[in-house]
Amino acid sequence: MASFAEGIDLPGDYLTHVVITRLPFAVPDDPIGATLAEWIESQGGNAFMRISVPDASIKLVQACGRLIRKESDRGTITLLDKRVITRRYGQALLDALPPFRREISR
Repeated sequence: MASFAEGIDLPGDYLTHVVITRLPFAVPDDPIGATLAEWIESQGGNAFMRISVPDASIKLVQACGRLIRKESDRGTITLLDKRVITRRYGQALLDALPPFRREISR
């Protein structure tokens, strides 16, 4: 999803439906990220909420931004990952998105 979310521009009717199958959480294999996470945890913080959720939020906004390039663009974004409604961080991810009309099915 990363290359799609960051590198394609299909305005207007070229793109009318974006399907996101999973929330874009990074794989925690980066040594610098692991060190930062360890430091946050040692300070009593929650590394997942301070690093992973904001990073996923940015990537999710970018992916949704592929659909809406101009004010006149219209379409549907389908997010299939139920964690957005079942996990505590889900609302933060939804709140970061533009004020789309939302239909949530459980």
